[in-house]
Amino acid sequence: MEALAHGGDLTGYARRFPGKPLLDFSASLNPLGMPALVRAALHQAVGECERYPDPLCRELSEQLAARWRLSPEQIFCGNGAAEIFDRLAAVLRPGAALLTAPSFSEYERALRSNGCDCRFHVLRSGEDFAVTGRILSELTGEIEAVLLCSPNNPTGQVIGSELFDRIAARCAEIGAWLVVDECFSGFLADDGARSMRRWLDRYERLVVVRAFTKLYALAGVRLGWCMTQDTSLIRALRAAGQPWNVSYLAQKAGTAALLCGGFVRETVCVSARERAFLAEGLQRCGLWVCPGQANFVLFRSEEHRLSERLLPHGILLRDCAAFRGLGPGWYRAAVRKHMENEQLLNTLWEVLHGKDDYGAGHML
Repeated sequence: MEALAHGGDLTGYARRFPGKPLLDFSASLNPLGMPALVRAALHQAVGECERYPDPLCRELSEQLAARWRLSPEQIFCGNGAAEIFDRLAAVLRPGAALLTAPSFSEYERALRSNGCDCRFHVLRSGEDFAVTGRILSELTGEIEAVLLCSPNNPTGQVIGSELFDRIAARCAEIGAWLVVDECFSGFLADDGARSMRRWLDRYERLVVVRAFTKLYALAGVRLGWCMTQDTSLIRALRAAGQPWNVSYLAQKAGTAALLCGGFVRETVCVSARERAFLAEGLQRCGLWVCPGQANFVLFRSEEHRLSERLLPHGILLRDCAAFRGLGPGWYRAAVRKHMENEQLLNTLWEVLHGKDDYGAGHML
């Protein structure tokens, strides 16, 4: 199976193992799936797709603005968060940018395609891949943009409020843009308190990027958005690509998703409980687990072909060898429903230890 830059290659799996059932742990989506209200909105919108979508996403932007206490002019919606990173790179065009490693590869791809010199603050396994005050020394006058991810993909680590304030203040001193990817923040119990939105009024060059993809299981719909106090940046983002970048279906799905508060609260509870269960089970299998907080778990194994060995068992795992700062033996597993997480742990035990007795002596 050809290695891809991202997880969720269901088509590749189906072509290699036709007709074989699959549990996809490679894509970190909501274990509860798509909310019923969103699914209904999509079904209804199908009959209305003969019209062009609103190029300004006004209804969705107004709802997002009300939720986050902003004006609609401070919000830009895109075809997934990846498109927003592309447009930000094209508009800001930093000469040099600082990224953390490991982290989401699309930042580097977008920046390099616009001639940026990408520099990396390497996170250390001995520090559980947490962003620490070490990063401040690398925020020099040459840096024109900083991209952070919290919770970070693939580590799941969250940047503390005090450190973030110091980073933002330093970026303001050197005139650098600070872009924060919060696409997994919706899975945190204290998302509202954790979000960097509270600093938008203080820092003019702060951009916070979020998405509907993970929390509402809308990966196939593609819907992301960003917020900043700089309305001129929002206008520039709109002008940086094609109009109608967010489909009619995506806009209707987004407006419906914002009404699913109960679904989000249930998601947070289920994800936290199952993440703890999965992390403990991976440790029982003899694997080192990164203590993150998102709806996925990063772990290390001495078996460098683990994802390949799981495929015949109908399990798709995210091989993280290609992540800058990791390498062979690193894997990411999405948090899924309890019985599915049990199946992953039982299969891992069998593959790693050559026997099918994981449950013996363990309460699953």
